[in-house]
Amino acid sequence: MTRLLVVGGINMDYVFEAPCLPRHGETLGGQSFRRAPGGKGADQAVAATRLGAETWLVGCAGDDAEGRELLAHLRAEGVRTDHIAMTSDAPTGAAAVFACRGESAVTVVPGANHRLTAAHVRAAEPLFARSDVVLAELGIPSSAAMEAAELAHRFGKPFLLTPSPAGAVPPELARRVHLFLANQHELRAAFGDGDGDRNGDGGDGNVERVDDWRALLARWPGRIVVTRGSEGAAHVDAHGTLHEQPAFHVPVLDTTGAGDAFAAALAVHWSLGIPEAMRRACAVAALAVRGFGSQSTLPTRQELSDFLKTAG
Repeated sequence: MTRLLVVGGINMDYVFEAPCLPRHGETLGGQSFRRAPGGKGADQAVAATRLGAETWLVGCAGDDAEGRELLAHLRAEGVRTDHIAMTSDAPTGAAAVFACRGESAVTVVPGANHRLTAAHVRAAEPLFARSDVVLAELGIPSSAAMEAAELAHRFGKPFLLTPSPAGAVPPELARRVHLFLANQHELRAAFGDGDGDRNGDGGDGNVERVDDWRALLARWPGRIVVTRGSEGAAHVDAHGTLHEQPAFHVPVLDTTGAGDAFAAALAVHWSLGIPEAMRRACAVAALAVRGFGSQSTLPTRQELSDFLKTAG
């Protein structure tokens, strides 16, 4: 059984389904509304647990009704919550999700997620020692993410990072990342401008903006897996070989959380090597878009196995 440590955000999602996404200044009539557990860290932790991993989540929620509800939900899913802090200084993080025909647009208010400190992460040091893989994202303060990276490095654990929200990754953090898991927008935001020595190799940062994902992967061999929606995922290994994994085509109802499902599945199957882990991660992402919500349709290990048998 994989032992996975996730360091990331916890949100309550407020999901609005409408015939199309609203334009600037436009008011639309919606079709449905619901509240649902979310947050990248929480999504990843639940996804990993359903896939059979022993999973801990380090994060922060508000000491309010939403925070207590989400904590109870995580425990019910089997996620280990010993290192989730509850704060009265900020409300639980919230996300407004606008969903339309399988597409979504999201606005996030981080709230208590930004109260997660390096000290909170440091208190979980024994978990870093016993985990097989550490998975983090950037919806938390960079100091907390950096502490997670340093502890993973200290104990020789693979450190995987989803660079979301999209933007430049601090060079000192990038040096500690074994593998970035990014969609194409995040890939270009993190690596397309070249504003720093992100590889830790002493480069002068004079890298022109590159819009082609293949060129960006080739520039950072062995460091990135890019997810490309209906086109699947890709990775250039340390030897410069491109590995592409086609997507599993299924009817799509809601793509919210598919990237988190992919990240969790790749981390859970890390020991199988990146090409096979990508295949399984693409399958998990396909299963995750079959219904609404970022956690409600995450597959179990048995569902993944059954799907792969029929999908080939």
